[in-house]
Amino acid sequence: MARAATAKHNGAAVKEKTSAKTADWIAQSWTNFDKIASVKNGISKDSLVSFKQAINVDYDHLSFVLGTTKTTLHKKQRNETFSPSISEKVIALMDIYRFGYQVFGNHDKFNKWVQVSNRALGNRIPLEVMDTIFGIDEVKNIIGRIQHGVYS
Repeated sequence: MARAATAKHNGAAVKEKTSAKTADWIAQSWTNFDKIASVKNGISKDSLVSFKQAINVDYDHLSFVLGTTKTTLHKKQRNETFSPSISEKVIALMDIYRFGYQVFGNHDKFNKWVQVSNRALGNRIPLEVMDTIFGIDEVKNIIGRIQHGVYS
């Protein structure tokens, strides 16, 4: 019984930590173990909405990138969490945006860059290729090239 209470308490602590971390996702970098815990516990609707507003993306684009429907994103209540697969993608996107903000030095500039076709992606829009892990990787590589002064 004490073990179950401890597990519940620890789960609540991890969820609380996840929400706090997601709220200021730009400022903090997460360890892979933090990310694993956040994926398993799920990203809350509040956290997703906060992220969505920060990156200036509508539900149509966000649902496409996350591989889900707008209805799924809308029907969750504030503190309800998303599935591990959606949560994992949200965290991967947070990583890309955090990296982009760091490299570009300006949130608005990066938010615009990610929504405009890019020659290095075969004239595809970075946000639209980030619907797969491979697309996320390509965008991360381009941001890295920009960071090192390579024309992209």
